[in-house]
Amino acid sequence: MPGFIRPTLLLIFGLTLSARGVLASDADWKCAPDPKTGHWSCGSEHAAEPQGKELELGEDGTAQEQPKDRQFDPLSGETTGPEDRPEMLKGKDPFNSALAKGEPPKSKVSGWNCEPSADEGEDRSWVCSLTGRDPRGMAHVVSEAGEDDENWSESRQITREDEERFLTLMGKLPTNPWTRLCAVKVGKRLPPALTEFMMSREERLARDTAPTDIDSDFFELIDNEVTTFIGSVHMTQADQELWADFITRNLTNSAVNTHGNVVYKDKTQIMMSDSAHLKGDGRGVFRNSQFILPQVPGRGTSRVTYLDSAILSRYETFSYTTCPSGNQNWVLHADNVIMNKDTGFARAHNAWFSFYDLPVFWTPVMSFPIDGRRMSGLLSPVMGYSQINGFNLAVPYYFDIAPNMDATVQARYLSERGYMSLNEFRYLSDTSRGKMIFDIVPYDTQTKTTRGQFGFQDSSAWMKDLTSQVDLNYVSDANYLAQLGSPLSMIDTNNITSRATVNYSAGEFGNVNLMANYYQTINPAIPKNAYPYFYLPKLEHNWGTEILDTGLTLSNTIQMADIQADSSFLTTGQRFIMRPKLQLPVESSWGFFKPSATLIYNQYSLQNTGQWQALQQANGVAVQQTDTPNFTVPILSMDAGTYFDRDFDLGGQTWQQTIEPRLFYVYIPYTNQSDIPVFDTTPYDFTYYQMFRENRYTGNDRIGDTNQMTAALTSRIIDGEKGYDRFRATIGNIAYFDNRQVTTIGTTPSTYAQSFSNLVGDVYAGITEDWSIYNAGQYNASQNVISRGQVGLTYNNRQNQILNMIYRYRLNQNTNTGCPTNATTSYSYLSTFSECLNLTDVSFRLPLFEGWHMVGRWEYSFLNNTTLETFFGVERETCCYKFAVIARRYLNTISSNGTAQSNDAIYVQLDLKGLSSVNADVDKFLQRTIMGYRYQDY
Repeated sequence: MPGFIRPTLLLIFGLTLSARGVLASDADWKCAPDPKTGHWSCGSEHAAEPQGKELELGEDGTAQEQPKDRQFDPLSGETTGPEDRPEMLKGKDPFNSALAKGEPPKSKVSGWNCEPSADEGEDRSWVCSLTGRDPRGMAHVVSEAGEDDENWSESRQITREDEERFLTLMGKLPTNPWTRLCAVKVGKRLPPALTEFMMSREERLARDTAPTDIDSDFFELIDNEVTTFIGSVHMTQADQELWADFITRNLTNSAVNTHGNVVYKDKTQIMMSDSAHLKGDGRGVFRNSQFILPQVPGRGTSRVTYLDSAILSRYETFSYTTCPSGNQNWVLHADNVIMNKDTGFARAHNAWFSFYDLPVFWTPVMSFPIDGRRMSGLLSPVMGYSQINGFNLAVPYYFDIAPNMDATVQARYLSERGYMSLNEFRYLSDTSRGKMIFDIVPYDTQTKTTRGQFGFQDSSAWMKDLTSQVDLNYVSDANYLAQLGSPLSMIDTNNITSRATVNYSAGEFGNVNLMANYYQTINPAIPKNAYPYFYLPKLEHNWGTEILDTGLTLSNTIQMADIQADSSFLTTGQRFIMRPKLQLPVESSWGFFKPSATLIYNQYSLQNTGQWQALQQANGVAVQQTDTPNFTVPILSMDAGTYFDRDFDLGGQTWQQTIEPRLFYVYIPYTNQSDIPVFDTTPYDFTYYQMFRENRYTGNDRIGDTNQMTAALTSRIIDGEKGYDRFRATIGNIAYFDNRQVTTIGTTPSTYAQSFSNLVGDVYAGITEDWSIYNAGQYNASQNVISRGQVGLTYNNRQNQILNMIYRYRLNQNTNTGCPTNATTSYSYLSTFSECLNLTDVSFRLPLFEGWHMVGRWEYSFLNNTTLETFFGVERETCCYKFAVIARRYLNTISSNGTAQSNDAIYVQLDLKGLSSVNADVDKFLQRTIMGYRYQDY
């Protein structure tokens, strides 16, 4: 508490208060600075007219000499001596009291205090009084014998009395710092740290020049050396405040003694203690302290606290938690702790964690943040088990390299494979941000090889209009991710993607994009002639403008690409495309009308064309072998829709009903494209939204011929008060006026000769705000079959309480026939999500008790008669921690014959908010596998 009370200010303040009782004429004051202290000393040889109470006269008529230690009380107007002082000051010099020697005073314990009554005999009873809050239901410390620990000021736990004091401290803060963690909505990013508890360098310097204000019930100045403040003392200087029942100040050395409900507060912390002794140089000792660090936020206790300077402080018999008052779900205990405000970190010795009063971890030394800044040091270890790797233990170490750089190194042990090192480096600059990972297993005891992976991601903005993105990835072998990667974060089990792009925005001249990518195929069941293509590179320019303010827009896309493959069984080459487009969009509150005309031109230069010719011939199509094929085809389309609505009342509530018809026409003449390989083209999955696309194929190598009209109708009933759909129904169909002929590989499917597409429809009903049911399906009138369908019941109360029950069914979309049942799970289902489906999917996150939730999923395929994935776990999130444990069985590696193999694993996540976080992949996994799940990114 450096410089909190300055001797000069305090002396002036004391003299000002005493001005009414000084027995000297104002004109006779003689003042001079003290050569030792620099303070001003004033006196007079002539008496003035007496003020206040008259002095007693002796027999000779002169005033009696007063004892040297008698002083004039400016509040009462009386001259007092030691016998008139408050009881707490009689017979002792407050500066030389036991407090200065470090003996803590006895304080009355909050709660019920009982003493025997004054009655005698059999009627004698107990007299009890309540101090503070009623302790019923609150935790309290007991001794090993099971009795209450009377000396709570020496307890190694956060006691009931400590919790009472925390409530007092919270009442003196401008806002509750735990609101940030406790009241934030699930799925939203945390708001920034509370500025009320941040202190700038200018504010710290202002303390040196800020005045000091002191309020108290009683003030005494003894020998112009010791000042005493008694009763409801409140001292302020800049952002610093001190409350106490009793304060003495020695003006010669600026030492301060305080005791009785001592509370110290500044912008970055607040502390309460039984007593405190502060020296003039800012050093001090606090006995039995409770403190709050609002920036974390965190709170703790220390039975002895030493302020060694404005920066360093030491704590003995230390307890600390980031849980709010009354909550001790986890606590860090330590014999002693050193805190450094400059670095923002604390170092604890002989420290251990307790989780729900159960000791779970011990360390001889550890560091932790006290204001949210990063620091180097050991992180919490990670433990788990999987069927493939056995027991695994990882000990991470965090390196705070620079304000814009850090790294994490994990030493990991796998009982079935040996040792592994996982390394991550992150950086941030004015123009770039990114990270690099490098993992290695020096010697895998199962494969007898060295294995590993590498990754590099970067996003840069070199100037206002020039940006770049890089994402490079590599694994040593096809099974690395399945066996040694994190299964929770695995999405694509077929290919590892690397990509680099540069984007330039040229304003009215359009946008230029340069991209290169590469696929490392890791699924051994994928044949060589099915490997994916990649660009080395692809250059694309997009441009558009309005013509003479007519509403008519002209746009164009030009693309040049060098397309290669990591297989000699595939045709490769270069491709040039051009897509000029003319459009006249008209939009209004009543609807829209968008006619357009597009010209497609593709030119190729191919290598190894015999491979494509052989593939087509194997599928019944004879093609002409050419190295420079090309085609030109126009696209004419018209998209129109309108909007009708009406309001009505039902059941005392306002509703709105809408009717939204839409027509979409497309004409594309037939052009033979069978001699051109499909580099990046596949058919779109047929859904409601696909009915409004001009081309039925993705990519640029196929333009599907068609002459079709789509008709669709949507109707909604909208809750007029809350604004969401309570009911929605949609139906749509495509009428084909000509048979379609263009396909990707092989002969044209029989469904391309049908006059109508599947009738697509879906119905959604919001039973309540939380419960909804939906049914989507497609009916093929030509064959009188339901070609696909989905039924789902969903509960989501926006507080991450979720239940999803879904059934999916789909026939082969080329033939509208069922798929044969296969007892084995093959590559065709797992990796390409083939067109046949017949499965159930149940997922949930539901409450159990006292904040605990159960999470799980069961996905079962009737087509393969197997469970594709199942997991179950429990989790709990409070203001100060999140814990989750999940047991999972899933289809993992795929053998060369296409048979999938299952794996069993257990995952654990423990996030001590404000202290450390372990294995956040669990949250991301739940978000990916449980529809509607949202996780908090701390």
